[in-house]
Amino acid sequence: MSTNQRDPSAEALRFDNVTLEFPGSHQPAIQDVTFRVARRKLVAVIGPSGCGKSTILNLAAGLLSPTRGQVHFDGERVTAVNSSAAYVTQQSHLLPWLSVKANIGLALKFRKVPKDERDERVAHWVKVVGLTGFEDHYPRELSGGMQKRCAIARALIYDPSIVLMDEPFGPLDAITRLKLQQDLLNLWQEQEGTLVFVTHDLNEAIYLADEVVVMSKGPGTVTRVLRVPFERPRSIGSLVDSHEFSEIYNELWSVFKSEIDLSGASAGAR
Repeated sequence: MSTNQRDPSAEALRFDNVTLEFPGSHQPAIQDVTFRVARRKLVAVIGPSGCGKSTILNLAAGLLSPTRGQVHFDGERVTAVNSSAAYVTQQSHLLPWLSVKANIGLALKFRKVPKDERDERVAHWVKVVGLTGFEDHYPRELSGGMQKRCAIARALIYDPSIVLMDEPFGPLDAITRLKLQQDLLNLWQEQEGTLVFVTHDLNEAIYLADEVVVMSKGPGTVTRVLRVPFERPRSIGSLVDSHEFSEIYNELWSVFKSEIDLSGASAGAR
């Protein structure tokens, strides 16, 4: 991914000089944002709080429209809700009156997939995300990590062209987050789509992504696109112990730290 000219057929998502200004705001949420996401890639977007990371996802989903510039998906300009995109937010947003299996199969039901096929695919994904035995439980009966697994299965079950994730593991404890990060890496081996996710966690960006888009402080713009050189499949445990991981972490931190107030802040333990 880069701002250089590429074959449009190889692109899933493209931002061309996109600026978004909310009414009454004293400055744009994002300004002159340009980047491209290739098909079947995982791309992380990081940056300081308030830099417009979530705004980028909302524009890709067609929930917001640019003030200036254009957003393209699959070669077409995004002018309405992007029905090809699955969106996983910070909160799981499971429907509380539906069971695990009903939540996971919701998108298939909306698409009028025959019941037998729907049940088969739901059973497969229940097993894949480790919720066997909890099919008939309701969201209130699940832990935070289990709710997140359910939400991810619901997003991936219909093989969406692109998945958008807004800090999906942020509210979870460190051990659960690491487990779900590895689960997502494993799950993605089955997918043919594209994933763009927002995170504040530099480790997570390196674990998961093929490329990392670094945003400036608001009004947000792209300051750097950093390639992550690790091949797939990946194991987080082996990545952390590698010299290459330390090198790319330090490079990413050097770019990121210039965009935040470092008074009292540090890179933190890896």
